[in-house]
Amino acid sequence: MLGFSLYFENETDFEKQIEKFKGFDLLFTSLHYPASDETYDKFLDLLDVAKDIKICVDINNQTLKDHPDLLDKNLIIRLDFGFSPREIASLSKKCQIAINASTVNYKFLEDLAKADANMANMIAIHNYYPLVFSGLSQEYFLSQNELINSFGIRLAAFVQGNTNLRGPVFRGLPTLEEDRNQNPYLSLVKLKRKYKVDDFILAEDVDEYSKNYILKFINAGIISLPIIWENDYEYLSKIKVRNDISDYIIRNEREKKDISPDKPRPIRRGDLVVLNNLSGRYGGEVEIVKKDLGLCDDRNLIGRVDEAYIDILDLIKGGDIVDFDRR
Repeated sequence: MLGFSLYFENETDFEKQIEKFKGFDLLFTSLHYPASDETYDKFLDLLDVAKDIKICVDINNQTLKDHPDLLDKNLIIRLDFGFSPREIASLSKKCQIAINASTVNYKFLEDLAKADANMANMIAIHNYYPLVFSGLSQEYFLSQNELINSFGIRLAAFVQGNTNLRGPVFRGLPTLEEDRNQNPYLSLVKLKRKYKVDDFILAEDVDEYSKNYILKFINAGIISLPIIWENDYEYLSKIKVRNDISDYIIRNEREKKDISPDKPRPIRRGDLVVLNNLSGRYGGEVEIVKKDLGLCDDRNLIGRVDEAYIDILDLIKGGDIVDFDRR
């Protein structure tokens, strides 16, 4: 699943917001803040508008006591606090349930299993962390993910925004602290490829470029790279990455071309190069550079990956299609 978030503390045009995230299949919201009858009325209005998208709503036990009809609305109910494993197991047989991936432990999950919870009807969603320096560490995140996976439960995490950030702190809403000031698209690719997360929720707004890149990655597995071009290579819009990956370069499945050498230059991580005739039969091979190569006379510099996206190079795999975005 690929989700976006919508909250009730401000007046929101629900239809406009949902249309903005066309192509996403999950909407995350919360009945915590502000917790009031007015908020619940707005939530019901949202349900009327969002008929074609799955909704995940974050609640506590008091909210469910006040509004037991939530169980009958085809929602994913995220049980934030106040529920025992036995209660959660019972609820998992009535509707889709989300548990808190950031706080569960082995005993809690074991008790869920012993209570005969429907694990197939369950997803574990990590918290997001508004307070700077409070996001999860890499080590803890990995250990929680491994624990949850061992019980056969799907895993989701939040991706911070980079525009129209949510208050009260306005410093992003990441799951991982290392992602707080990072490009959202880069964070999502990393969560998928490095941390093996199944599903993703944008915690706040992202720019149009990032949103489009995310949709292409989730729907088609395509890696998008914005390139600052040195030379006008009109024919070059994408490459297919060779399966035999190097630590130093990302190579394309090449087609031999006659390329005259340029003046030798130092080639750095993030550069886009084409091999020239000095490389013999390798001429025409396009490479994205992962590590500094020093002064090269057999490679012509033709562009450079936008600095905000360079770390995606470490996440590219053999067989990937890499699209070059001409901004």
